[in-house]
Amino acid sequence: MQLDWILTPMAQYGFLALALAGCLALFLSLKREMAVALRSFTKSRESAAASAASLAAGLAALRQEMETTEAASLTGQKLNLTRRAQALRMQRRGESPATIAAALRLPRNEIDLLLKIQKLADDPGLAAEAGRVRSTQPA
Repeated sequence: MQLDWILTPMAQYGFLALALAGCLALFLSLKREMAVALRSFTKSRESAAASAASLAAGLAALRQEMETTEAASLTGQKLNLTRRAQALRMQRRGESPATIAAALRLPRNEIDLLLKIQKLADDPGLAAEAGRVRSTQPA
């Protein structure tokens, strides 16, 4: 077998040129794949940012709806006998009307009114005085 042609400088330069051309082709292919991956990553990041923004808007809407529902439920609740008894017990323990209102989830003005009425009911002298003041005021 004659393999002397492999040792000639032209054959070696030819193989070197083919190897360099192959490396260049692989490098350009890698750059193209990286550009495609970068575009894909950018699109997915933008879609994630858009979905995060829509989720934040939805969360804000839910919070607002929850606040309005909670406010409506607070005004819609009635002061039944159980809650009245709880409020009076808490007042006897020395808790403030704001704390009682928050604990029973009732409006503060209802708790204030309940405590005033109870105070008048407990002290007949105050009730008579309140009746006198009302009767002297012009209508």
